[in-house]
Amino acid sequence: MNLSKRVLLPGIPGLLLIFSLTTSAQWDKKPYSEWSDKDAQKILNDSPWGRTQVYTSPLTMFRAGESQIPGRSARPGSSQGQQTAGAPPNATHVNFRIRFLSAKPIRQAFSRMIELKQKRGVTDEVAGALKTFASGEFLEYIIIAVTCDSQDPGANVQQALSLLNTRGTADLKNNTFLETKGGKRLFLQEFQPPRQDGFGARFIFQRLVDGKPFIMPESEEIHFFTELSDTYKLDRRFKVKDMMYEGKLEY
Repeated sequence: MNLSKRVLLPGIPGLLLIFSLTTSAQWDKKPYSEWSDKDAQKILNDSPWGRTQVYTSPLTMFRAGESQIPGRSARPGSSQGQQTAGAPPNATHVNFRIRFLSAKPIRQAFSRMIELKQKRGVTDEVAGALKTFASGEFLEYIIIAVTCDSQDPGANVQQALSLLNTRGTADLKNNTFLETKGGKRLFLQEFQPPRQDGFGARFIFQRLVDGKPFIMPESEEIHFFTELSDTYKLDRRFKVKDMMYEGKLEY
């Protein structure tokens, strides 16, 4: 079943957001309407619901928090990771932002960022749309949103962005999954490329399996994996106990 017409998120035309890692924030101690820019970015990029995976050049590697795990370099003679004559040099860092868009804190952070960027304030209509977006409930699907950015332009940045824009469900359905600590896997149901709303590409999974939530407190850890290409494999883990928000497990 094609979910493209069923899984729609309200978008703000022209919203193109690029975020960077920030220092600690106090998002868990005040309502989202009082979050600062740094608070919202912390939620999006370095929180229980949002992680950043960094590839560095010339040696491709992952970086998660404080640890660095070497990745698999491109094969000799392959096009992956190889410079083409006349092409711009690779950027030093390519950042993939991996977020539970179906989790309320992520949607609240996006909403707050939009509000903060509007120096003259938002209209009543936009304010209402943002409030609905931030407070809505996802009862059928788990949505992982992925964006890509870099502080520097480069051939590798364009390649990464192209992957997010050109992949399809058929390309990814057999190598994209959520996995609990016990090894139970839930494979991708649908992939949607990025739109002009800044939220990124959507990886959509069923929320219920055999009538029960796939993610529960006893799941302990959720592992998200997708292979966009031989070079770019996204691999992040989220601690379920840390995903409690306002007394509820949010994902």
